[in-house]
Amino acid sequence: MVFAQESRFVETEHEEEERLPELEDQEDKEGREEAQTFLQSLLEKTTLSGFVELDYDYADVSDVADKNSGSTSDLNLDEIELELEVNLNEWVQAEMAVTAEDLGTDDHKIALDEVTLTIECPWIPLYFTGGKTSLRLTDFEDRLVSDTLIEELYEIDIVGYALGFAPDAYGLDLSITLYEGDKVIDNLADFGTHEFRLEREEEDGISFIVNAVIEPIEEMLTLCAFYDSEPGDANRNDSIGGALTLDVWKFSLDAAYITAQGREAGEDGEENKESVSVVGLAFQPFESTPLAFAVRYEDFDDDRHGDQDEVLDYLYLGGFKYSFLEWATLFFEYRYLGYEKERGSHAADEVDELHCRIGLEF
Repeated sequence: MVFAQESRFVETEHEEEERLPELEDQEDKEGREEAQTFLQSLLEKTTLSGFVELDYDYADVSDVADKNSGSTSDLNLDEIELELEVNLNEWVQAEMAVTAEDLGTDDHKIALDEVTLTIECPWIPLYFTGGKTSLRLTDFEDRLVSDTLIEELYEIDIVGYALGFAPDAYGLDLSITLYEGDKVIDNLADFGTHEFRLEREEEDGISFIVNAVIEPIEEMLTLCAFYDSEPGDANRNDSIGGALTLDVWKFSLDAAYITAQGREAGEDGEENKESVSVVGLAFQPFESTPLAFAVRYEDFDDDRHGDQDEVLDYLYLGGFKYSFLEWATLFFEYRYLGYEKERGSHAADEVDELHCRIGLEF
């Protein structure tokens, strides 16, 4: 009897060894099915989009430093962008954008333009956004081909972390964003409106943006205000500004103003508290036709004594856009730029420019 029991035990063990490959194959199959199900679910939550910009530019002065430098024109593939958006669930969203700019020129570049993660709290109206992107200042709608001076001077494209409060009432959105670096003063230096002291010492510290948006009249009036503070040489570089958008009938009025509250001393020993004003008006004559006209005026005050060559003083813009296909839009824009000019200088005090663009979306 003992021998018979041992025999049955040996047979059972042998059967399990024979079945083991079958069990492993079954587990591998179930694992592959789970992976395929997860991948399919992720693809269903993913959106891939992008656009291509083809530009033609003309200017009657090729070099602002020389009013007799002659005209210039350029035809190029301005930008290609791919955007990937993943809505993991109702509260978590991830975005990524890759751009290729100025293709066909010596200045071409390919960059990971945006990588962000946004988490919304399901119980209270709080959200968190972290990653690399253009940090939010004003909500001004430019509506034309060219960026505004506000975007050129005060764009902060860097890694940042924002905590916001956005209740479902009057479009209210309050946020504070933390980041490192002194992007604004660098932008001003690149623009030629601020010259650093030779013995400049950059202070360490955290930069931050406090932003508030409210829509007191739904789908009609939106107001925005912000305060930005960055470390600088001895003094912090502080900026304050606001914007509004007013939609009435077929017209949209946009306005924005930004000024320096404090600036580190420049090479001349002054703080040079610059300011920018922008006003734009857009008109869409027919709701059924994707045609819109827009004009814009921008004024820049560098807060420096006297006139300096090649410093922009003001500009006028006007143009239109027309979507002749669901995925294709034609833009046309004229710009008149007025520059400061030193007495007796050969620099240009005005420049006329034309911009044409075909934008393709996919």
